[in-house]
Amino acid sequence: MGGAVKDFAVSSDAQQALCKLLQKLGLISEVHFEAGINHTEHCPITALAKQGVLEEPKAIKSVAEKLQIKAAVFDRKQSTITLGLLDNFRLQEVSLQQWRDMRALPVELGDNFLVVAYANPLDPNSIRSLQMRLRLEIRPAIASEEKILNIVSKKLNASNVFDLDSILEQGSEELLKQRSQQPDAHFESKVEGEDVEAPPVVRLVNKILCEAVERGASDIHLHPENDGLNVKVRIDGILQPLFGVPAHLGKSTISRLKLLSGMNIAEHRKPQDGRLRIKTGFGVKDLRLSCAPTVHGENIVIRVLTSDLTRINFETLGFNSDQKGHIERALRGSSRVILSTGPTGSGKTSTLYACLLALCDGKNNIITIEDPIEYRIHGISQIQVNPKSGLSFAEGLRSILRQDPDIIMVGEIRDAETGSIAMQAAQTGHLVLSTLHTNTAAGAITRLQDLGVPAYLVASSVSTIVAQRLVRRLCPNCAESESEVRLADYSSLGLDPSVVKKAKGCEECSNTGFKGRSGIFSMLDITDELRVLIRKGCSEIEIEECAAQGGYRTLQQAGIEQLNDGITSIDELERVLGPLSAARMPTLQNGSHAPSPGISKRRLLLVEDEENTRMVLSLLFEREMFDVEQAADGLEAIEKIYSLPPEIIVCDLMMPRMNGIELIQKLRNDPRMRSIPVLMLTAANTENNELEAIGRGADDFVSKTSDSKVLVARVHRLLERS
Repeated sequence: MGGAVKDFAVSSDAQQALCKLLQKLGLISEVHFEAGINHTEHCPITALAKQGVLEEPKAIKSVAEKLQIKAAVFDRKQSTITLGLLDNFRLQEVSLQQWRDMRALPVELGDNFLVVAYANPLDPNSIRSLQMRLRLEIRPAIASEEKILNIVSKKLNASNVFDLDSILEQGSEELLKQRSQQPDAHFESKVEGEDVEAPPVVRLVNKILCEAVERGASDIHLHPENDGLNVKVRIDGILQPLFGVPAHLGKSTISRLKLLSGMNIAEHRKPQDGRLRIKTGFGVKDLRLSCAPTVHGENIVIRVLTSDLTRINFETLGFNSDQKGHIERALRGSSRVILSTGPTGSGKTSTLYACLLALCDGKNNIITIEDPIEYRIHGISQIQVNPKSGLSFAEGLRSILRQDPDIIMVGEIRDAETGSIAMQAAQTGHLVLSTLHTNTAAGAITRLQDLGVPAYLVASSVSTIVAQRLVRRLCPNCAESESEVRLADYSSLGLDPSVVKKAKGCEECSNTGFKGRSGIFSMLDITDELRVLIRKGCSEIEIEECAAQGGYRTLQQAGIEQLNDGITSIDELERVLGPLSAARMPTLQNGSHAPSPGISKRRLLLVEDEENTRMVLSLLFEREMFDVEQAADGLEAIEKIYSLPPEIIVCDLMMPRMNGIELIQKLRNDPRMRSIPVLMLTAANTENNELEAIGRGADDFVSKTSDSKVLVARVHRLLERS
């Protein structure tokens, strides 16, 4: 096969020509023109679409109309035709790698012509090289670069290089051969070191990494079990099985990954971390590996990070125009702290990096302290936390303050010392960015106070808090309208029945119904009124109620906007946020739980994780003529509350999964559930917990060591008040 591969690579002249055309069509501005031509991993349309500058389908259609060429759509029928053409003997002079380099695929073959769909059809050199190689007239078309790469990768993965059965079969044969050639006494010590370079092991590791990247995985899990390795991938936040690796290749696969990422392959008893960079058809990927010993062997989890920082901006993360303007205004000032808050995996770090990239203009000295450093950014000084050498977040922050910074990013505020230093840094003229693990924006304020940061320091330093979650996007190829029956249960939410959709599943989305993720954001500005409330130590509910008067929107309200934009589904939003608060309660079936004529029992929900205590208290309340429903923790309680609301809740403080404080917060954030009285059960001598419970919204508390008559009297008193 003659000809150099570089003849088929997309030229910089072609990239510039396409950017000029996009500008002429009014799809991009002069600023975005530079971003398009400077991008090296993707064609301009894809690169600018990932930045949120333009809509890819609209741009492809506009370019096709202007150039009077076909806009190819790789649906199931066209994909099948293209896969067949790649095997056609007349096109074998062009390899899969060359098709990938051109970002092109054949879509129609005639007697003397070939229609080729390009991601960038303005590359005469590539077209001419292909024409000379195939001796056919090349008729260019245009298509989505992502679709082109997906088909090429599927074809590559179907080839013998990535044939999993072949790899595993060859691995078994080589292992048997190796065992027959080595004395048993020496086999155990030698096999691992030699197997890491064995062709089946090399190909198997490549197979795992390539297939995970092709599927769009954010994490790769290799779990050792008795019968081998269980390989899983996390796609759009959901862990899914990839395939299994038999036991005879398991240890070698783990050792190969440890070797590539710079870990010590002789160390099996201590946790280790490593990094690895790979080049794929979907761009360069940075892999962050964590290895930990388990009872069945070493467990490896790989975080897949893109080195393409152009994809990290407010638009691609899911900020709408109002939210983008909001965060950009917050970033313009100094002497303030901006916090991103949410649970693990909610996109907090990506939001911080988007902020840093927006601020990185060469005019500011930006320094970060991170654990770990996920993305390396040119023009920013990044420091890695290293507890072994005594470099903690707090110590690193002190060091940063001596480096004349303008902007500081602290990966996470984990303790009072780090929190206080961050607040004080804002007081001395610095812009400080950081993250916290809380469920709501207002929760970040109480979290800082719980850590021991003084309320006056929080009030005077924090300016903006961004609470966020990630929801899966509905697959545009198969999403269907939500049923009228389902929408009727959510009629009070203000949903648009003509737009709200639900997941179905198709080949495009691997039958999940979803493809990609989007952020939902709740942004809380700390106004003068809120500063007064913070100094007074007011509860989260009071802070949110005050903020709502100034336009504050909750995560649920932001999520409902995405429902009305057709971005996600009701089920997905409830998976992430829990039951939507204004959803209508199910109607009673056959009079179940309905009070009988005559004496009616009051409905009481008892939430207690200790079974014996729960049974004793249940009998006590039943003797007092209560209709008692039981729950073992906060999550089970939430399900029962939204199924049929009780008249009073008696709740333990410390429970697994969701404790009493978190349960109260959930109820008090729901207008329909706020009025349900909650009596908190506490252990003896827990004054701080009792005060916290009252501060978070509990109506009363009683110690578990109190007399049963006291407990019953408190319950009756709360019911009389309500």
